[in-house]
Amino acid sequence: MMNLKPALITIIIFSQIMTGCSLSISNFSENISKSVKSNNDTATVMQALPAYIVLLDGLIESDPEDEDTLLASSKLMNAYTGLLSADLEMLSAESSKNKNLYYENKLKRQQQLLSQKSLKRVSKAICLYDENLCGITSIKFSEFAERIKNTDSDDIDILYQLATSWASWLQVNTHDWNAMAQLPQIKLLMETVISYDENWDNAGANMYLGVLNSFIPKTLGGNPELGKDYFETAIKLTKGENQMAKVLYAQYYARLTFNETLHERLLSEVLDYKKSQTKFILINTIAVQKAKALQASAKDYF
Repeated sequence: MMNLKPALITIIIFSQIMTGCSLSISNFSENISKSVKSNNDTATVMQALPAYIVLLDGLIESDPEDEDTLLASSKLMNAYTGLLSADLEMLSAESSKNKNLYYENKLKRQQQLLSQKSLKRVSKAICLYDENLCGITSIKFSEFAERIKNTDSDDIDILYQLATSWASWLQVNTHDWNAMAQLPQIKLLMETVISYDENWDNAGANMYLGVLNSFIPKTLGGNPELGKDYFETAIKLTKGENQMAKVLYAQYYARLTFNETLHERLLSEVLDYKKSQTKFILINTIAVQKAKALQASAKDYF
């Protein structure tokens, strides 16, 4: 089984930073969003985000029932969790003698704490938003599907935030089969987002579904050909400017199906891409790092 964690979390970085926080201080949050997504220095972003996470914690302490602040906090924690995971992925590529196990375990603990906190906050926010969605993460799939059926396009932002927070939580609990059993709910949320607006968050839901359908082979319940369609849709909708879509397409579909030609073509396109729009700078910087690592390991894989 292919590792779901890096793929989910790199999309999470993108989705949480690209989606502006809806706060009463919306200009403040929007400016943070713009500055982060246009930054090509992931280390600086990682050092800066915790201060804003704590700031939002303080706002929530003063008003724990503020839906907008709860959502903003959830989004920011997901973004930071994504950067932590990207760091962990780079650490895992290092030789065992160069690894700092203390630092690696510290990052994993942060991931676990923040992903749980993020999901808890968005779950509270969605309950404040619509009482029909209270307890949505703890009910059976049949009831879950019925409640989601009663939403509409006006609910897209909060539904997408629930889906991405849930995916963030899932990626640190893939060892737990009870957690993995919740994968259909996440898929349904992403499919619902696409039905309302396939361009939402620069086709982020399509990238999620590309990964979620391609990380295991068809014989074990995966659907790689459907995953391929989602990846290609994401690339088309973003006019080829979102390089992470190509990297994940190579990492999950091309490797799963042992399509070396496609793998090399996609990675070469990423590494040859010279100039990113401002809104894609951070995610494309990470995509290039991943593409180099995948290209280096391709000989051993194929």
